[in-house]
This record gives sequence, structure tokens and C-alpha cells, in this order.
Amino acid sequence: MDLLGDYRTEIDKIDKEMTKLLEKRMNISKSISKYKMEHDMQIFHPEREKIVIEKNKGYLENKEYGDLVESYYENLMYLSRLVQQKEIYSENNIYTKPYKNDRENLVVGYQGVPGSFGNEAMLKYFKNIKEAKSYEKFEDVFKAVEDGEIEYGILPVENSSTGGIGTVEDLLKEYNLYIVGEECIRISQNLVGIKGATVDDIKEVYSHPQGFEQSTKFFDKHKDYNLIPYSNTAISAKLVSDLKDKSKAAIASERAAKLYDLKIIKKDVNDLKNNYTRFIVIGRDLECDETCDKVSILFSIEDTSGGLYTVIRDIKEFGLNMSKIESRPNRNNPWNYIFFVDFDGNLFDVNIKKAINTIARSSKYFKLLGCYRDVKCK
Repeated sequence: MDLLGDYRTEIDKIDKEMTKLLEKRMNISKSISKYKMEHDMQIFHPEREKIVIEKNKGYLENKEYGDLVESYYENLMYLSRLVQQKEIYSENNIYTKPYKNDRENLVVGYQGVPGSFGNEAMLKYFKNIKEAKSYEKFEDVFKAVEDGEIEYGILPVENSSTGGIGTVEDLLKEYNLYIVGEECIRISQNLVGIKGATVDDIKEVYSHPQGFEQSTKFFDKHKDYNLIPYSNTAISAKLVSDLKDKSKAAIASERAAKLYDLKIIKKDVNDLKNNYTRFIVIGRDLECDETCDKVSILFSIEDTSGGLYTVIRDIKEFGLNMSKIESRPNRNNPWNYIFFVDFDGNLFDVNIKKAINTIARSSKYFKLLGCYRDVKCK
């Protein structure tokens, strides 16, 4: 008796039925996408998805499979969103909400503490903030926007000397939020410590890893320093202030040093004097008006020869001025990459819509990240 063969035959039967049901579910997802377009609704509704997951976990007789059911439906609904996105783009419809010009009296979030570069970018971009909320991690900001705890979040996405902020780029893929604006600030990294401390006193330096990466030449001259990565440069400054130890220093801004009553031991330790960080503003809605002049997308391609060339060719044929292209490993698919592209344009432009639709259809995965006003770093 071939017991294993019997098991496999039974699984084949189940798989056949599951495939039929999957096809039926995706067909309904297409119909839902049309309804959402007609009624100006977002594709992603986290509360609805939570309800679906909990309801289906309740159908289990063996509760040990609860985590498996949760993962199964998370992936299933992710695939449904992809189908809906493809349907929307293939119909040449991109629905946007009016661009909110008057961004005042809002609840806004950033990563870090007062005195951080994120805090500085927030104060530069937003006027008359109703309430500013700080968060420990980048993902905490994404979650807060998604849950409606804050109206907008501001996060670093790219530095002129060290490149893209990978964690934030990954989160842009994972969360169904949009880029609605950007800000650019000059980054001056300083070695700061308690009053009376000198360069020779320092044994430990705390900083966000980017602070170390942007200041490699300085630290090459001080190889005896023990470099300790920390979640944020301003939090590093606060820690040094609290410790009150001459042997400990931080990499932080001049503003953070003043805020936490620290001395600037060595000013401008970053390698490049023209050191800028670009911050993005994220929101729940895709916003656009005629003044927006920059479009951001991300996509992945099939693992075949010429896949990337096809997309780049499309960009060229539509005459798009591409200002950035960057790749990130796809964490859900080893040796597959996600590409981030910025180009000049506006979603009200028919040529831009056609270009986006064409790129979306030739991509394995596609997401329109946003259309917003370009801010030059200078």
C-alpha cells in the first residue's frame, strides 16, 4: 500500500479546488477594484483585513493552525491588492485626492527625539503644527499614519553621501501609504560631549549608523574610538548628556547639542561639506494638483533576460526625465530586486498616465508611490 502516494493524491485534489477558488476570488477582486475606482476608495483597508483574518481563524477546529491561517490570509489579501492595482492601472485611471496646500494645524510624526534631523525637517516643512509626535522606529511612523494616529509622517529616505535609507524604502513597499511631499536639509555632523571633554578624552561614540558612514575620514584618524550604533543621532546626544561621562560622545547636530546642553568638541566631522538628506512626507491618500512635478514609483521585474531593459525602454520611449533609479533586495524573494524610480511629471499629464500604465503592466509588481513637488537640495 502506497500511503505516501495516497496522501499526495489527496493533496492534489485539494490543490485543484483551492486553485479554482483562488481564481474565483481574484475575479471578484477585479470587480471590487472597479467599484473602488467609481467611489474614490483606497485599495488597502487594514481594519477590513484584520476582520477577515480573525473571522477565518475562528473557523478552525484545530486552533494550533491559527498563525498559519493568519499568514495565509495576509498573503492572499496582498495578492488581491496586486490584482486590484493592475486593474486600476490597466484601465488608465489614476485617482488622486486634491493636494493639500494648507498643511497647518496638523498632527505630525517623526522618528527620533527633539533635536533630531527628522525633527528639524518636520519644523522646516510644516508650519504651525498642532501636535508633533516622536517615535522610536521608522516603522512606528508608518503604523501611526496608517492607523490615523497622525495625519502625516516625515522620514529620511536618501543621503547625498551614503545613498538611500534602506529601511524606509522597504517600508514604502510594505505599507499602502503615499509620498505627498519632500524636504531637504543640510546635515552637519558634529562630535559632541559634556562640557570640559576633549577629543583625547573620548573612548566611546554613539550615533545612528548613517552618522558613522558620513564621517569615515574623521573616524579613520581616531581608530581607538569604540563606535556604538544607536537608533538616532539626537537620542545619542541625549544619552551622552544623561551619562555625564567625559569619555563618551555622540555624533549629532548643533541644535541637538544646544538642546541637551552639550559641547561641540569637533565641528563638521562629516566627509562631505555639502552633505544633504532628503526627507519624504507620507500620508494615507494619493494627493496631486497641477503644481506637482515629481512622480515616484517602485517595481519588480520577472527574473528573465532583458526584464529591466524593457522597463527602462518604456521610460525612454515616453520621454520621461528620470532623476533617480535605485535597487533594493526583495526580502520576500531572494535574488530578486525592487527598483525605485523618480522622474519629472504630473499625474494629470496623459503621457505620464500612459507611461505608468505601461510600466505597471510589464512589471511583476508595481506601486505608484506618489506625485508631489520636487525640492532641490542646495
